[in-house]
Amino acid sequence: MTEANANGFSEQSLGSVEAKCYVSAGFWAWPAYFLFFLMLAFPMVLSLLYVEAFLIALLLLFVAVRGVTRLCLHLHLKTIAWTLALACVSFFFCLRGMFLGTPGAVQCTQVYVFWPLVYLLLLGGVDSTRTLKGLEKTLIFSGVFIALFGVFYSLSLLNFLPEIPHLEALLSTDDLGFGTFDGYTRLSFPGINSLPFVVPFLMAALVVRWPQQGQKWVSKLWMSMALLLNLAVVLISGRRALQLVTMLAPILTLVLVSFQPAGERLLLRRSLRPVLVVIVLGLVISVPLLSLVYSIDFPGIADRFSSGFDFSPTSFDDSPGARREQFFALMKGWHEHPLIGAGFGASAYGSIRSETMPWSYELFYLALLFQTGIFGFLAYTAGIVWIYWTGIKIIRRGGPACQLLIPILVGMSGLLIATGTNPIVARFDGIWVIFLPVAVINFWLLGNQKRQSSTLCTF
Repeated sequence: MTEANANGFSEQSLGSVEAKCYVSAGFWAWPAYFLFFLMLAFPMVLSLLYVEAFLIALLLLFVAVRGVTRLCLHLHLKTIAWTLALACVSFFFCLRGMFLGTPGAVQCTQVYVFWPLVYLLLLGGVDSTRTLKGLEKTLIFSGVFIALFGVFYSLSLLNFLPEIPHLEALLSTDDLGFGTFDGYTRLSFPGINSLPFVVPFLMAALVVRWPQQGQKWVSKLWMSMALLLNLAVVLISGRRALQLVTMLAPILTLVLVSFQPAGERLLLRRSLRPVLVVIVLGLVISVPLLSLVYSIDFPGIADRFSSGFDFSPTSFDDSPGARREQFFALMKGWHEHPLIGAGFGASAYGSIRSETMPWSYELFYLALLFQTGIFGFLAYTAGIVWIYWTGIKIIRRGGPACQLLIPILVGMSGLLIATGTNPIVARFDGIWVIFLPVAVINFWLLGNQKRQSSTLCTF
């Protein structure tokens, strides 16, 4: 028995289940890859919403046709149960918000109830390792695109390169921004919100791929270049959460690798060393090179990073002060409704982050506690814990599933950390960070079953 068959992840291991439910990935996967690319490179870009809506409708149609013709959906009962349970929890808090007259209850219903159910149905189309590997390749390609876009856009504003054509037609001025300061720069564009996932993912993927026998060097070189390009954007972005996640990525990778079987664990720990060498050398070389164009230096970057943790009233940075205001307002609001919260869509008295969305706060997890209370917060935490718990079970088995899942879990961890100061996940094109590891877990659970009855067949 091969290692892939032993851990239940190979396409052949699905047996009669995959024989009945299999549809060629090429038939529907390319629209899925394109949709995933748009969500990564251009999240919340209004001009692309209709394109994304069309792609989602097309994919749902493909999944529905496959479900009717094959009399099954490629979903495991545990995946369905967790998604439906948390959707019901979300619906309860949305109803509570509507009952209390909160301003954003209806909008929150879309994000926390409707879209998780849509993603669940889309998972029914992920029925082959080829599709999962295609999503992984889309991540790598998107990372390269995001990095090149950030470099080209900033250089165009500094008049080193011509302007990007038709950029104003695609993105609004609110989505873009660049400024140079004393020793550091600030860069804003939609794709940068995906980098807290992409950068840790690339680091972990490079560690996982490095020791593989028969792996083409050009593939490792390609991923190394993608990582170095993104590290350059991390430096010029001025995003402290992104820089923090980048520093934590090797630690997150090491923690997950420690759950592997002994032989694979030793091999990947050794591969972490050359990857760290590449990262350190890339940073040491990048800063002096970038300083020739962007006027950044190590002291300026360090001061910018440390200022994010200065919550004193005398801080020169206004971001910590604004979050300090949010913290006390949200904590006060939570104390008034500690168990079931104030309901989705509620805003805390004394702190309004956005006039158009007064229920949205940068301190996302504290806002979630304020709106859903201890009960809701623990329910959502349980869902995330289930992903890690099942993911660690897969990692303990080793093999292809482990190699695919480790980078995705590291990326998810990075973006969840960044979400603590920016509600990246609270969007229809942001919750993919939760459902991407669920797609791998769902596929593994189905492949690990002994009988076809574990697959949902409802038609």
